[in-house]
Amino acid sequence: MISILTAVLVLSLLVLVHELGHFAAARKLGVGVIKFSIGMGPRVWGVVRGGTEYVISAFPLGGFVKMVGEHDDEPEHSGDEPAAPATPPPDPALSFDTKPVWARMIIIVAGPLANVLFAVLIFWFVFMAGVPMLLPEIGTVQPNYPAADAGLLPGDVITSIDAQAINTWEDLTAIVHTSGGVERVFSIRRGSETLTLRITPRVAPSNTVFGEATTVGLVGITPAERFMTKRYGPLDAAVLSVGRTGEIMRMTLVGIAKIFQRVVPANSIGGPIMIVQMAGQQAQAGFMNLIFFSAFLSISLGLFNLFPIPVLDGGQIWFLFVEALRGRPLSKRVKEITQQVGLGLLLLLMLFAFYNDITRVVTGNWGH
Repeated sequence: MISILTAVLVLSLLVLVHELGHFAAARKLGVGVIKFSIGMGPRVWGVVRGGTEYVISAFPLGGFVKMVGEHDDEPEHSGDEPAAPATPPPDPALSFDTKPVWARMIIIVAGPLANVLFAVLIFWFVFMAGVPMLLPEIGTVQPNYPAADAGLLPGDVITSIDAQAINTWEDLTAIVHTSGGVERVFSIRRGSETLTLRITPRVAPSNTVFGEATTVGLVGITPAERFMTKRYGPLDAAVLSVGRTGEIMRMTLVGIAKIFQRVVPANSIGGPIMIVQMAGQQAQAGFMNLIFFSAFLSISLGLFNLFPIPVLDGGQIWFLFVEALRGRPLSKRVKEITQQVGLGLLLLLMLFAFYNDITRVVTGNWGH
């Protein structure tokens, strides 16, 4: 139950951020907004302010902003939902369709961009609040590995490698993993002593995060699980948050490409059940883990909406590109057909993700 509630809250927040991006850009560029809905389906609650109906709908996994001149042919309400208070007819000058292509493109891109910027904001907060960093202190030394042969002991602290300062375990692994077969000079603090040892990491088979075969250097040590909290100033945190967001975006896009290349199995695609399961895990692991998960999910939502599928923001962007090249918009019939095809593709993807989720539930295999 906690997992479901956590997932609903996180997804609702990310949808709110996404739709706020569209909403703010539309208002800034002089486009009227008829309805701002968080959730899909029947209207549960709503209020009209400034000519816009703000709505909470029954199903929280979604949302939309309806602008003046956009989807004028769709009904405002289904027969089962309560009617909203009457609003005066909108001014045609506020129509989305009458705005230049560049303005409409900004409004559409603003939703995914809001999700990416929200992730940057989350990481900025996290880096300023303090990031737990694993210290480079040795917990165990595996026999018959280079570290044991060189005389390393549990409790030793690695302070530098080839005169390069080692402050965290991440610093240590970054050098060791790329040093297979290459001798390195390790500076070690053992109690009050400082030792210098020459160690050549062993070349060992491994896998990348995408499951591709590779090799890494190993010396045969594990960390002592001691942490320090590192806090950054506002400027450094801002730079790091942009970098972290960019790296996650890059890895996400590479991962998608690997799926099409059949390097990453298609059954790694997850749906709502997987999101619920992961949200529950992160919530149990702590608030900071849930924050990181929310940032990752926000980036994924932003990128997914940029896919060139007509029912998504990315598809609408392609429509506008075509309109800019042709000098006139595509016909309503062409848009309807492509949107139906896009909706079909999206439904197939959702069904496949549901199938993978159900398979994981049945087999108990969640990739651990």
